[in-house]
Amino acid sequence: MLSICIPAYHCNVDALVLALQRQIQLLPVSVEVLVCDDCSPNEVMTSMPVFEGFKLLRNDHNLGRAATRNRLANEAKGDFILFLDGDSELLERDFVGKWFKLTEDDSISVGYGGSVYQEERPPANQFLRWKVSSTRESKSLEERSKSSSGFKTNNVLLRKSVFQKISFNETLTGYGHEDTLFGVELGLLGFQPHHINNPVKNAVLDSNEAFLRKTDEAIGNLKRCIQCATNPDAFIAQVRVLRVYRDLKRFKLLWLMRIISYVVLPTVVSRLNTGKALGIIPLFDFYKLCMLDRINRSRD
Repeated sequence: MLSICIPAYHCNVDALVLALQRQIQLLPVSVEVLVCDDCSPNEVMTSMPVFEGFKLLRNDHNLGRAATRNRLANEAKGDFILFLDGDSELLERDFVGKWFKLTEDDSISVGYGGSVYQEERPPANQFLRWKVSSTRESKSLEERSKSSSGFKTNNVLLRKSVFQKISFNETLTGYGHEDTLFGVELGLLGFQPHHINNPVKNAVLDSNEAFLRKTDEAIGNLKRCIQCATNPDAFIAQVRVLRVYRDLKRFKLLWLMRIISYVVLPTVVSRLNTGKALGIIPLFDFYKLCMLDRINRSRD
């Protein structure tokens, strides 16, 4: 059996579950769909499906992304677990069928189908998330197959026996990088994702301000990830901002970055918030370096 697990917080998953239901009903196999509402302020489902194999779970309080995924995996009955984010949109008519076919290959324990963002440029107040994510995450099958970094838990298939060897670290309650840590730990156990061309669309874009707040939280999680990692050096090697920061520190260049930051950071933040397109990717990377340095200095 394939278990499709959907953690949901503050997003409506009606359209995603309906699309899955339509595909599952055409398959001569057993597929279950589990949705877990992580104590959202609003209902994550307004139209309850009635097909066999569907189950809606609710957390009594907000547990965070890691603990919610662990709960879903523990509830799942299938030999394989497919994680989908609640704001995903299916692009392929045989999306579920492609994943089920992959479960029949005994040599595969981890699969990744990819994710993409809309091609149309959004309004300026949503430009930052779209530009960063479409540049860094919307990769072709060939590009994903060549890279060992950037593990994501949206649209990833896991053999349940593998998940039982390693779960998400529940001490990471904030936003961001619990999937990066999970991916690094998988790699240390010898499990590398098998990439297929079966992407989902990330259908919701954050405002620039909301994305920067999430970025701040994710940078804060990096410090905790390093402390939790079985091999901290392996984790640092997989995260671009940590590698750059390590090199700046090694070559005693942090002082220069701090001087530049003192002068230009307010302007950088303003440009990121207003969605100015020119140079937005390097400006965003510089912003992350500054936030990482600020966190490191406050905790030293």
